[in-house]
Amino acid sequence: MRTIDKIFPDLFAAIGVTLAATWFALVIMGMSSLITNVLFLFGVAFVFELYSGSQEARAAIRNREKREKEKEVDDLLNKLENHGHEEEVHEYEDELTA
Repeated sequence: MRTIDKIFPDLFAAIGVTLAATWFALVIMGMSSLITNVLFLFGVAFVFELYSGSQEARAAIRNREKREKEKEVDDLLNKLENHGHEEEVHEYEDELTA
C-alpha cells in the first residue's frame, strides 16, 4: 500500500504535464478550437488540484505526527524532571539540540 501512496502524486504530476504538453502541441499546430482549449486546460487544472490536495493532506499528517513526537519528548522530559533526574534531562536535551 505504501508503494501506491508514493506512485500516485508522481502519476498525477505526469498526467498533468502530459495534458499540458499535448494542449501546447495542438495550439502550435493550429489544431485546437475553443472547446479543445477549455477541455484540456480544465483537465490540467483538475489533475493539478488533485495533486495539490494530496500534498496538503500529506503535509497535515506529517505535521500531526511531528507534534505527537514532540509531545512525547516533552512528557518524557517533564517526567524525568519531576523524579529528580535533572542531569539526565540536560544530557537528553543536549542530544536533541545537537
